Amino acid sequence: MANITRIASRKRVAARRVGPVILLLLLALLGGMCLTPGLGYAEDNPEAAQLKQDAQNAFLKGDFAKAAAINLEIATKHPDSLARHYAVQMLGTIYENNIVDIKKAIKWDQEFMKEYADSRQVPFYKDKIASLERLLKQEEAFKAYQSILFANKGDEVLVQKFEALLKEHPDFLLKDKVESELGYAYGRMDERKKSALAFQAIAAEGTNRLSASDRIAYEDAHRYWHMKTTWALVAWGVLAALWALVIVTKPWKRITWPSARRFLLWPVLWLLVAAGSMPFFFSMETTGYPIVIPLGTVLTAVGLNLIVLFWLLLLTKAGLWQDKKWVFRCTSPLLALAMTAGVFYLFVVYEPNGPYIVDQCAIKLDYWQGELREWELKHGARGQAALVPNKQPGLNTRDE
Repeated sequence: MANITRIASRKRVAARRVGPVILLLLLALLGGMCLTPGLGYAEDNPEAAQLKQDAQNAFLKGDFAKAAAINLEIATKHPDSLARHYAVQMLGTIYENNIVDIKKAIKWDQEFMKEYADSRQVPFYKDKIASLERLLKQEEAFKAYQSILFANKGDEVLVQKFEALLKEHPDFLLKDKVESELGYAYGRMDERKKSALAFQAIAAEGTNRLSASDRIAYEDAHRYWHMKTTWALVAWGVLAALWALVIVTKPWKRITWPSARRFLLWPVLWLLVAAGSMPFFFSMETTGYPIVIPLGTVLTAVGLNLIVLFWLLLLTKAGLWQDKKWVFRCTSPLLALAMTAGVFYLFVVYEPNGPYIVDQCAIKLDYWQGELREWELKHGARGQAALVPNKQPGLNTRDE
């Protein structure tokens, strides 16, 4: 019993000694954090802070030489300032993207990785430095690539210069990135075939070289290309066959003024339907981005349907079924549907970004179907509730 008492007494004494030591360690740690500039608790000196502001202003104005000079002054003359973290990182960025000097970009990226990068940034900077080291032998091509990429002079200039770059440097290490930029630029220009071929050049080196977004853009461009070529030829063939079907029988010989006057009711009805549909065309959107359809495009579509109606008038007077009315009744709806589909398919795919508009129309229809299902479920549930007498929401009833 005495031994147990002595042991407990020793533990209490040790605890009293350890307590002040832990307190001193915590105070020292907090003091060190407050005095360490890299942790952000100390205020930066005014001169370095002003230089950082000047460097940011110069960079935003596009004066990259001045921005680099100011950041270099911060990095060399203010080694203990908070602004140096920003200056070292920006020097690597500027010498890589704007004033292309690969050796200097590597130098400042290495310095940032050693002094400021955290554990999550280190792998990124290691890969970045390794890529830059591989590009040392192609610095001129890399300089041309960066100047084109950051010029912001429009897609037409971009594709011309990138095509010239690939001709001059066919073994460029960043060829995949150039092809990717060409694919997206041609897509924005509605040059779907060229867009698909640009992405196809990347895929030819291996499908794993295409990123997820590149793969989606490649599939869309390839599909849009075939919509404008293969399927457009099919539509032209259908229209030619349908017009030939009515013209060879010379239907105008059987058209009389009373029959034509009766048929004029259909164009009038169509114009009324088109006028009622105008709000739909001007309110189309998907995922928050409006689809702009010019008024001239809508009016052209209305006019094309009048041409279809004129063809239908000729079809009714064709000599193929004057003695076989039942054949006309069975086939004319299908032929009219084929003519309408062919005309409007060609109209849409030859419009600027027409295949894209087709996709967005499909998205809009899916959205409407979802809204209709929700409406049916909502009103169906209300109808079922109305059929049950004395049934109040929130109350549990039981048959007596």
